[in-house]
Amino acid sequence: MEQEEEKNIIIEFQRKVLQEANCTAEMLAYLDEIDDDVFREYYCICALDGMTVEEIRRIDNIAVQDWRVKIKHIKEERLNFLENIFVPNSEMQKQISELHDKAGKVFQETEELRITLNATLQQTLDIQKNALTEQRESYQNSLAAKEELIKERDEKIQSLVNEIEQNKKIWQTEKKTLLLQLEEKKSSDDDKEEQKEVPSKKENSVRDVTEKKKRWHFFNKEEKRSKEPDRFIETYLAGDTFNEAQKEFLIKCLEEGDTVEEMKTYASASLTPAMMQRLRQIRKKRRGQ
Repeated sequence: MEQEEEKNIIIEFQRKVLQEANCTAEMLAYLDEIDDDVFREYYCICALDGMTVEEIRRIDNIAVQDWRVKIKHIKEERLNFLENIFVPNSEMQKQISELHDKAGKVFQETEELRITLNATLQQTLDIQKNALTEQRESYQNSLAAKEELIKERDEKIQSLVNEIEQNKKIWQTEKKTLLLQLEEKKSSDDDKEEQKEVPSKKENSVRDVTEKKKRWHFFNKEEKRSKEPDRFIETYLAGDTFNEAQKEFLIKCLEEGDTVEEMKTYASASLTPAMMQRLRQIRKKRRGQ
């Protein structure tokens, strides 16, 4: 009774081991049919090695007289099975060797291609880098030249503004001096006139009126000229209506004596300096006629 219970425990243990090894239900059912404990144990080992239920059934169906011979046969079948799995034959070894050689050649070709691509890529990067460096240097030189032109223009405009301001101060001083001199002369003339006869006073009065009109026209004209630079700056230099070339041309015209009113006959932001110069010459020719 105890032996039977021990046998059942062993069989149950073998079943759990086979189930953990994911053996099929068919395999478990077939092994349950094996009554001999020794043969069942060997067949369990074969099943764990990976043999199928058909292979184990084929081994078990071989008829032998001695159980020791059958165990030996089971061992031989198991060894052959394991050799087929883990020991490659010559043909398979040859195929593996050929695949290895092909893989080596592919790796070598791939490495050569990688080196070539890296060299080409580096060459391309160097060309692009040099081109960008040249482009940046050219841009910096062009920018420096433009900044220099802008600086020269600003200095010229500032010099012109300073000259205009200086001329205004000089004119204001000269105007005051001239007015004082005229007032003194007028007072002196008035004193002399009082000593003359009445007809002479009347004649001098008419002359004095004429002289006052001349002085008024003179000062009015000079006052307009003193305001001319301010009008020029406000009309043509302030803002972005005219570009740098057009502003330079109009400054030149101002220096040559053209007034703001005269410039209005040919100055236009839509015309080039050459076109404005032609219109200016036409105006001067017509004025000369």
